[in-house]
Amino acid sequence: MTEIAGGDLDLAEVEGINPHETQYLYTDIFAHRSYLPPGTTLPPDAVVLDAGANIGMFALFVKTMCPSAQVYAFEPLPPVFEALTRNLRRHGVAGRAYPYGLSDRDGDTEFVYYPGYSIMSAQHSHAATDLDRAFVRELVLREHAAELGDDLGLLDEMLAHHFREVLYPCPLRRLSTVIAELALSRVDLLKIDVQRAEIEVLDGIDDRHWPLIRRVAVEVHDEPGTATEGRLELVLRALGGRGYRAHVLPATDEGSLGRRIVFAEA
Repeated sequence: MTEIAGGDLDLAEVEGINPHETQYLYTDIFAHRSYLPPGTTLPPDAVVLDAGANIGMFALFVKTMCPSAQVYAFEPLPPVFEALTRNLRRHGVAGRAYPYGLSDRDGDTEFVYYPGYSIMSAQHSHAATDLDRAFVRELVLREHAAELGDDLGLLDEMLAHHFREVLYPCPLRRLSTVIAELALSRVDLLKIDVQRAEIEVLDGIDDRHWPLIRRVAVEVHDEPGTATEGRLELVLRALGGRGYRAHVLPATDEGSLGRRIVFAEA
């Protein structure tokens, strides 16, 4: 049993895709509070939208912070969605999971799913398999260089297997379409972690719905030499222009270069 502020979580009771991912998500979300800065609280009966929910670790975190919260979780990839729905049900999270991604349009697209690193899966148009594999390789080397020694062939073989590409057709919906259908009168926190599709999610919010959203936590990809370069400043300006007080949260580790969390409050 792992002690957590506001409650307990037994990782053995969390259904995951890969054990290393489940542990990583727990450390990132519960221990490092990557999406919700220390001292930040949620109101009673909070309404939370989770874009890029994966297996639902953030929803479980929200429940420990606010047991009465309603969490609406969006996860388009079928193998991951199944784990998400079972986790929400098993841990009594109020709300619902939806088997589609959020974007700036309603429609369908193709996703690239990585069975060994499901959290890196992305829309085909945003997938960067070589870049993400290199990113994970650096993290592994930083933590386990002594154990691996000079023979990195096994590591590269393992990562090639983990990052094999499996394609899935998946539906997309605009966030404003969802807000209208749910008849939400407020959104206390919008969390976005969608592997380089964050701009599309933000663009899918109509002017009339922005005043309903009180806080935004968004992972922003700003990777030098790629199409995302300069995006961090773009997102900060866009949120500032909407009247939010937006800032970049401190990096939780050196491996977060090119991937930062922007937290904004109205």
